[in-house]
Amino acid sequence: MCWYALAVHARQEKAACRELTQRGIEVFLPTAFTRRQWSDRVQRIELALFPGYLFVRVALSAARRVELLRARHTVDLVGRLPGDDRVARAIPEIEIESIRKIVLSRREMDPVDALMTGTPVVVVAGPLRGARGVVETAPDGRRRLAVQISLLGRGVRTLLSADDVLETA
Repeated sequence: MCWYALAVHARQEKAACRELTQRGIEVFLPTAFTRRQWSDRVQRIELALFPGYLFVRVALSAARRVELLRARHTVDLVGRLPGDDRVARAIPEIEIESIRKIVLSRREMDPVDALMTGTPVVVVAGPLRGARGVVETAPDGRRRLAVQISLLGRGVRTLLSADDVLETA
């Protein structure tokens, strides 16, 4: 069983997640809370970190792909190339687990719409222990960890605390 990215219709990530979960498929939909201001109020709302995508963990075959695509709100699996015999490309487990660690840490997160370059590191101590990513310096001089889903060319970054100990990967 491997993780795959599943493209879904715009703003339908939660509905697709619910339906796939009801069908017994393991789904990971990373979300974050953000503040939205209207003319009469400010509200905290939960949005997908990767708009238009969610992640499924399945033993993928052509029949399983059809099953996934029969779900409402789904579009297609990501990563299929013309002439490629594979149904889709798998996402490395460590990328999904690193995103999951950041989401579960409840730290402030920023989406990244491009792949980051730099020295790959592993967090060996602290709340993000086991997460792999790239360290960058924020404009205010603080260190941030950027974790990426290379197949999507997107990622998320969060500030590192003094408790987080890094080691070069």
